Amino acid sequence: MNHRIPTPLAALAKLATLATLMITCSPAWAGKQSWDYKSAMRDPLSGQYSKDRFRHSTITLEERDGQARFRMITAGRGDPCISQSELPAEVQRSDQITTITVTPPLTGCEPFRYLIRNDGSGGVRQIRRNERWVDDGFDHGLTPTK
Repeated sequence: MNHRIPTPLAALAKLATLATLMITCSPAWAGKQSWDYKSAMRDPLSGQYSKDRFRHSTITLEERDGQARFRMITAGRGDPCISQSELPAEVQRSDQITTITVTPPLTGCEPFRYLIRNDGSGGVRQIRRNERWVDDGFDHGLTPTK
């Protein structure tokens, strides 16, 4: 009879794998991530957003009990479609990208989403135009908060 006795390192590796599966697969998993973000400012005369003027902001994603909540914290007056409170979000993950989609409940506010690279090297903000997702054209400096 041949019995394999696991080494302490092998047992620890199995335990770590099991813990990871429990955390990522459990609907009660609670996690919070945040990213630094540059919010483009709107010119009061033209109403257009400036690629050169922005406010430093933070966006957060909190996942708890199977629900995701998005929030943007901006110094000064932020966008009323986004900055009023936590908003429900849909989250999709791949090996390379985390996608956060938000549909603000306020009338006149358009859905938007962030495609954030998991390696911390940035991402883009997209808006819904003519039934398609398109980049908003701004460099938001989207990087993990340190």
